[in-house]
Amino acid sequence: MSTCVRGVALLVVSLLLLESRASDILNDAHVYRAFASYEVVPDVIDEAPDCWARVSFKSGRQAEGGNRLTPTQIRNPPVVSWNANERALYTLILTDPDVPSRDDPRYREFIHWAVGNIPGNDIDRGETLVEYLGAVTPRGTGLHRFVLLVFEHLQKLDFSAEPRITAQCGTVRRYFSTRNFTRKYDLSGVYAGNFFQTQYDDYVNTLQAQLRECSLNELNGARNGTVFGGP
Repeated sequence: MSTCVRGVALLVVSLLLLESRASDILNDAHVYRAFASYEVVPDVIDEAPDCWARVSFKSGRQAEGGNRLTPTQIRNPPVVSWNANERALYTLILTDPDVPSRDDPRYREFIHWAVGNIPGNDIDRGETLVEYLGAVTPRGTGLHRFVLLVFEHLQKLDFSAEPRITAQCGTVRRYFSTRNFTRKYDLSGVYAGNFFQTQYDDYVNTLQAQLRECSLNELNGARNGTVFGGP
């Protein structure tokens, strides 16, 4: 076998192994075990999703149910997909329950992204409630779990009571509660989800420099009864 042919053969085998590994990691039968072993159940939700959501970042990295990604690698909003029902709508959130740290989560949760009323998988056509913000995990606070959850609903939800939180707003993202959010909007059960872990790297400094204090009064949308911005 020539060197060229042998090289191609090795590449094909490597790709097949990677595909097999990825499909095994995101095997829907492993969803509950992964969410329970990392204590996403019960720290964030009561029950694991029915299936995995695919979460792919511009850096080429993906969420794989607890794998470690750096703030640099997740600086841009991911491409997220799931087995969508074309007749349904979906609401997506990305939340960090480990603020300021997993051992001391007194600001639980910190909301990093929220998009409502998504038709199918088309997040761009959804209603952005919270603009995407990458990891602002402080130095020395260890690994943080980032949990992405997708909820299915058949009717369009009315989010007019919620402010619109920009990527420049920081502290107003604290004290979010996935349970309060799902209770308010009658979102029963998580349709799809995924999670990964991240901790400080130098890109955190860049993000922290762009953040400012925001109050609910200066944000668009009504403030009474909002699920954002306070304990």
